[in-house]
Amino acid sequence: MKLYITGIMAFLFVSLTIVQPGEARPGKAKTDNYKIIYAGTLLSVPGKKPQSDMTIIVKNDRIERIEKGFLSAEALGADTDSTIELIDLSDKFILPGLMDAHVHLNHQPTRSRHRRQRGDRDKPTGAQSAVNTMVYARRTLAAGFTSVRDLGSDDQSVFAVREAINKGRMIGPRILVAGSALAITGGHGDSIPMEKTGDALARLKDGTCDGPMECRKAVRYQYKLGADLIKFTATGGAASNTGMESQFFAGEIQSIVKTAHLLGLKATTHAYAAGAIKDAVRAGVDSIEHGFLLDDEGIQMMKKQGVWLVPTISASYPPPILKIPDPESVKLRNKYRAFERAYAAGVKIAFGSDAGTFTHGTNAKEFDMMVGFGMTEMDAIYAATVSTARLFGIDDEVGTLEAGKLADIIAVKGSPLSDISLLHKIDFVMKGGKIAKYKGQMTEPFSY
Repeated sequence: MKLYITGIMAFLFVSLTIVQPGEARPGKAKTDNYKIIYAGTLLSVPGKKPQSDMTIIVKNDRIERIEKGFLSAEALGADTDSTIELIDLSDKFILPGLMDAHVHLNHQPTRSRHRRQRGDRDKPTGAQSAVNTMVYARRTLAAGFTSVRDLGSDDQSVFAVREAINKGRMIGPRILVAGSALAITGGHGDSIPMEKTGDALARLKDGTCDGPMECRKAVRYQYKLGADLIKFTATGGAASNTGMESQFFAGEIQSIVKTAHLLGLKATTHAYAAGAIKDAVRAGVDSIEHGFLLDDEGIQMMKKQGVWLVPTISASYPPPILKIPDPESVKLRNKYRAFERAYAAGVKIAFGSDAGTFTHGTNAKEFDMMVGFGMTEMDAIYAATVSTARLFGIDDEVGTLEAGKLADIIAVKGSPLSDISLLHKIDFVMKGGKIAKYKGQMTEPFSY
C-alpha cells in the first residue's frame, strides 16, 4: 500500500512518499531515502542496557539519529522529494548486525581429511568457487551476519564476490578477504598438486612458502591481489590431518607478521599448539584462531599485548568436524578449556565460527557453545559486534547502532539476552541501509 503525503510549510513544499519495505518506488529516483524503524527493544550498544520503544532513523546507508518513542513520518523533517519507508519492528528485539571473524565462503565440508599429496585433483576451479561464495555469502547474510572475515580461499573467488558486493551488484555481507592462507610445503593449507610443488607462481597463488624470504614474498603477493589481511597456519590442522604442532619456524612467523604490518594489513594465525601461539604473539600477530592448546603463559602474553582470541569452538566441539566423528577433538577441548580460561583472564574475544567446516548459515551455533561454556549472553553478543568490529578495524563504521554509523541492523523475536538460541532465527536484516531480509524472507540478491 502506498500513501502519498503532500504538505506546504511556510515557503517550502515537501513531497513525501511512504512505501512498504520492498515495494517499488514511484517516479524518478529520489535524492534521499529515509527508513523509519520502530524498535520494540533496542540494544544499540552491546554491553549497555537495551531500551524500549525506540525509533531508528536511517538516511540512505547510515543511521541519522535514534529517538525515544515511535516518530511519525510527518515529524521526520525530511527534505523535499525524499522517500520514506516505515518498518514496524515494534514487536522485535533489534541489535547491530553480527560479525564472524572466521569463515571460508568458497566451500563447505567434505567427507574426508587428508594432506595434499600425489594424485589429488579435486580442487574446484576459481569459477566454481566464486559461485559457491555467492551462495554461501547469501546464507551468511540471511543468518544476520553483515560483516565477515574470509580466512582462506584462493586468488580469485572471494575477491570477485567481495567486489560485486562492494559495487552494489549483489547484496551480501561485508567481506574482509585474506585470500590464500600462507602455509609451509606439505602443511595445513598447502593445496598444490605434487607435480607443481616447485612451480613458483603456483606457490604464490596458493600461499605456500618456506623460509623468511619466500614468506615475505607470499605476503606481498596477497597484498597485490587486494587482500584485506594476512592469515597463516602456524600449526597443522585437523582438516588436513597434519597434526597440531608447530609448522612455521619463529623467524618465518616474524617475517610474515612484520611484512603484513609494514603494508598496513593485520595478521592472524591458525594455531593449536601453545608454542606456536606464543611465537605468533611475540611476532606481534593481531589475533589467534582456534588456540585450542593455549597455556597459561600464552594467555597472559595475549592479554598483555591485546591479542584477540577467535575461539571457533564449533570447529572442535561437538563432533563431527567435517562430518567425521572425531572424539579426540572433544577430549582436547575439554582438557585444555582454552576458551573458558582466556575469557576468565580477560583476553579479548572475537566471534568466529569456522563456517565452511560446517554448513554456512548456521554460524550462530557458536553462540550456543560460547554461552554453554560460561560466557554471558551479553558478552557473547558483544564479542560478535563491538569486539569483532574492533578486531576488523572498522568499529568507527559498524558494531553498534549510533548516529553516523552504517545501518547494519538485525531483528529477532524475543530477547537473546535471556535465550541466545534466538539468534538462530533472524527475522530482519539490513546491511548498509538496504533491506536484505524482511519478515523472514530474503530480498532478491542482484541488481542490474
